[in-house]
Amino acid sequence: MTRAQELSRKAADERRRCRNWLLPFMEAGRPRVATKAELCAVAMRELGVSKSSFDFAWIDAIERTGRHDWYLPIRPKGVAN
Repeated sequence: MTRAQELSRKAADERRRCRNWLLPFMEAGRPRVATKAELCAVAMRELGVSKSSFDFAWIDAIERTGRHDWYLPIRPKGVAN
């Protein structure tokens, strides 16, 4: 396996693991409890994925669940109206 193939495989694995981690958060009927930035920070820390892998996984999870409302930002916790 070439270095490029190895890196491509690693990136695909990161995206898959991160997408699978995100899917339960995006189940139909579940309210959003965290911002994209908050979930990204947790995924990077706990799953060891890159921000780029998270961003691709985010889009994939939204499209798979049909939760297009997750494309819209939510107000971070602690921010008043």
